[in-house]
Amino acid sequence: MTEIRSRHDSLKSYQKDIDDVFRHYNDRLVKVRNLAIQIAENIDNLGAFLQKHTAVVCPECDSVCCINRHSYHAFDDIVYIHAIGEKIPLHNSAFDDSVSCQFLGKRGCTIARSLRPYRCNWYFCSPLLDHITTNNSNRHYRSFIKLLQEITGKRQEMMEEYVSTVRNIAR
Repeated sequence: MTEIRSRHDSLKSYQKDIDDVFRHYNDRLVKVRNLAIQIAENIDNLGAFLQKHTAVVCPECDSVCCINRHSYHAFDDIVYIHAIGEKIPLHNSAFDDSVSCQFLGKRGCTIARSLRPYRCNWYFCSPLLDHITTNNSNRHYRSFIKLLQEITGKRQEMMEEYVSTVRNIAR
């Protein structure tokens, strides 16, 4: 329980620090915000494709990989969510890390895909990957992979820009 509370406290600390940066230096973070908006659009474009497959695979799953431990947003996730002007979903620290994710509902994740932790969006279990590869043309699969790579690249670029901006502010 101490580990869960510690993670919850770290999350709140990150949120406060990042919120302060965006509140005080918003005018210097235009490129970060623009990249985050592009990432959100790409995630939304990917959403329908993934939903088509998770709707088939996930309800039949007997080994749910969506556990509470994975529901916490990392530092990069928090920067991204602040950059698109959204709020981090509130975590209930009373949930044990090994139980099903507190955001997992009867019809899947209750958090909008563009607001989920990066690890949640990009974890593909074997049955899901098998379904994606066997139920799409090579062209659709290549488009899927290309979009994932583009999201990851823009995310890295966004974080490099954020870190560079924060370093310049600190000088």
